[in-house]
Amino acid sequence: MERTTSDAPATATSADDTDRAWSVEFRAVYRTSHDPLVRLAAMLLGNRAEAEEVVHEAFMAAAGRFPEIDNAGAYIRRSVVNGAHGVLRRRRIADRHRPDPPPPEAPVQLVELRDVLLGLSWNQRTVIVLRFLEGLSVRETADILGCRESTVRSHCRRGLQALREELSS
Repeated sequence: MERTTSDAPATATSADDTDRAWSVEFRAVYRTSHDPLVRLAAMLLGNRAEAEEVVHEAFMAAAGRFPEIDNAGAYIRRSVVNGAHGVLRRRRIADRHRPDPPPPEAPVQLVELRDVLLGLSWNQRTVIVLRFLEGLSVRETADILGCRESTVRSHCRRGLQALREELSS
């Protein structure tokens, strides 16, 4: 029997894992519950993409435990609600940790540099700040980050390239 994307888990490691995780009963629960659960999560989150991710995670978590779950529909619905709550909690935390607005007297170029720095990956930003704002050597930066000097040089090169591209546009 050929499985469609709605019948097969995206992260199955083998055909045997897929067959065990997606019994006939579980596939029936998936088919009847998926769309209503996405609607539920979308109403809680206000974002369909996040809702689909939460529902997917709930089904994947339940797949391995399906034989021991008494009421799969209720269990997965509760998992979706909990997952949506977790997304909202992470959003609130992220909102609290947004960067401070720049002071009104800050030069435009400095504000632009700061905004571009904040757009870099954590590793690139950390290396550039330690190397150029703190004036540390490659070795000192590597020691602080607990990585090799070549890793520091790589993050630095990529971060500087991204800064050049972003600031030149």
